[in-house]
Amino acid sequence: MTAVTLVLLPLVVATVLLFARKTIVARAIALIGAIATFVTAVLLPGSDAVQVPWIPTFGAFIAFDPSHAGGVLALVASLVMVPTVLWASLRVESNTGRFLAALFAMWSGLMGLFLARDLVLFYVFWEATLLPSLVMLGGWGGPQRRQALLKYLLYAVAGSFAMLLTIAAIKPLAGAESYLFADLLAASVNLDVLTQTWLFAGFAIAFAVKLPMFPLHHWLIDFHEQNHPSGAADVAGTLYKVGGFGLFAWALPLLPEGARQAAPLLLALGAFTAVYAAIIATRANHLKRLLAYASLSHMGIVAVGLFGLHLAGLSGAMYLLAAQMVTTGGLFLISGMLHARRGSLDADSYGGIAASAPALAAVTLLVLFASIGVPGLANFPGEFLALLGAFQASTAAGVLAVLAVIAAGVYGVNLYQRLYQGPQPNPVADLRPLEVVVLAPIVAATLWLGLAPAAQLRVFEADAIITVERIEQAKDGVDVPLVAVGEVRR
Repeated sequence: MTAVTLVLLPLVVATVLLFARKTIVARAIALIGAIATFVTAVLLPGSDAVQVPWIPTFGAFIAFDPSHAGGVLALVASLVMVPTVLWASLRVESNTGRFLAALFAMWSGLMGLFLARDLVLFYVFWEATLLPSLVMLGGWGGPQRRQALLKYLLYAVAGSFAMLLTIAAIKPLAGAESYLFADLLAASVNLDVLTQTWLFAGFAIAFAVKLPMFPLHHWLIDFHEQNHPSGAADVAGTLYKVGGFGLFAWALPLLPEGARQAAPLLLALGAFTAVYAAIIATRANHLKRLLAYASLSHMGIVAVGLFGLHLAGLSGAMYLLAAQMVTTGGLFLISGMLHARRGSLDADSYGGIAASAPALAAVTLLVLFASIGVPGLANFPGEFLALLGAFQASTAAGVLAVLAVIAAGVYGVNLYQRLYQGPQPNPVADLRPLEVVVLAPIVAATLWLGLAPAAQLRVFEADAIITVERIEQAKDGVDVPLVAVGEVRR
């Protein structure tokens, strides 16, 4: 029942926070709830799967399984949420309890989304995470938040509608017994190439919005720019870039022939997204817009790894997705700390502050190095494997993705120089004790994911093998044994 507890505990905390009248009480409840939820996530590996009927006539189940890729992502996301909750409790001064409630509601939805092994249940949590992100943007965003919210909502609703149609069609068309992953996996071999292609297109549209990937990315930049300057809502948004997980966990293994047909186009779009966003990031002045484009570039590399349809690339894409939760999330928290010192997110308004804030400069440099893929730090294993998988499918796509990595080095080093080096007109405070506590888990996770990737990669590879085998069998025209595949890690 650990998985169920992990899903329900943050939802309970969110409900309690709605009734917390005093800010100090809300902070205490949030901190205790965050630690308890993270401890539950730590206990997740090795815990039992849960499967009980939910809507029997419809074939839907309450099914959670922590042994798959989603279990790793749930653990990493929970680790990042602890410092995010602490930072939000300190920096969000208006209706603090309600903001924290929205954060915990998002946390609950993410846990359900990552752990669900029933497609209908997955969709419910996919939709459930939308409302908290809208609440945080609309309630605590910047002066242009309404326009940003409307743009985000339009993209999200369009993607959700495409997913809903696909989910409604896949079970009856395949003749599956239920919406459980194992049953859909076993039955999807009954789908012809054209049907698989159309169904995959529905999934691809929905997941490309939340990856995101060009040209369905326009909501992302305004979303981050207009969110609360603390960066806490941006961290939640970074954890919510779950389109890559949806493709990896559902679309690719269930519809391998459709994936093969769509892969060349999506591989090209992923490579273009990576280099296009990285180049724009080199020219950005607004700190959160720069980080939004950097994150978009990372998601392009995730897409390149996925649509190379190679074992290394698939595993690397998921590893990079987990790593960028830490690195991009950490950079958004640091942007909030910089804003707290100068009241500005314009990178050109800083400069030379390393002299007065050497510890903050050192942590920023470490997380920036991790973000641009320096070996030994969080992003490198996933980025390297994603690129390796891309080159197996297309040299041109691989070269474009490598250019994006080079551009990342340019904007990363340039950003550090603009913020911390040069003359220092106005000193700022160095890291305060509470900020050290906030950034310590980010630094620890950056080193953990960079230096000890083997355990996480084994989990990702076990899932990726199913997809690769089904794609190879579809390519060769071989019928996939229903029992064998249906029982794989059921």
